[in-house]
Amino acid sequence: MAEPFYTILRVLHVGGGWVAFGVAPVALLALKGGRRHLLAGRCFIWGLATAITAGVLLSVIRPDPVIGLFLFGLLTLFFLGTGYLAPRVGRGSRASYRWDRGLTALGALASLGMIGVGLQDATLTAPVQGGVLFGGFGLGLAVAHAGWRGASDPSRWRVEHLTSLLAAYTVTWDFILSQYLSVRPRPHTP
Repeated sequence: MAEPFYTILRVLHVGGGWVAFGVAPVALLALKGGRRHLLAGRCFIWGLATAITAGVLLSVIRPDPVIGLFLFGLLTLFFLGTGYLAPRVGRGSRASYRWDRGLTALGALASLGMIGVGLQDATLTAPVQGGVLFGGFGLGLAVAHAGWRGASDPSRWRVEHLTSLLAAYTVTWDFILSQYLSVRPRPHTP
């Protein structure tokens, strides 16, 4: 792997995440549909999309690719993309509806992959793996989202928008906490 490329991807991955998490509370607390909400929401989308894309690339350019992280990135991209597209689909955009369906299929496949990887890693001492939990969560949301018929059910776009974007936000926080926050007790040193 080329070192400058790897470094650039890491900066984009971390920087995009910081931007997304910095503006997410603004989008959540602002008047929905207002200028502040739209601007903060776009910054959140672009920041997290940058972080996800860089993270997916980082997971596969390694000498030993990390399939679990690759699938986790695709699942988060499904949540982010369908959340972003929901208002447009609700207004009747056919192109957005096609993208939405493609992302939903991607989310379902990534979820099944995560379940498969998680089941392979399951042991008697740790029978439930994170991949199984998040794969099941993603698959449940993908199935529920697939039931939405877009503009023919116009009032549901708000539910799809909120659930998908909150799912992206939540699973990304889980990733950060599980990767960088140690929950294991440290050995006591007198």
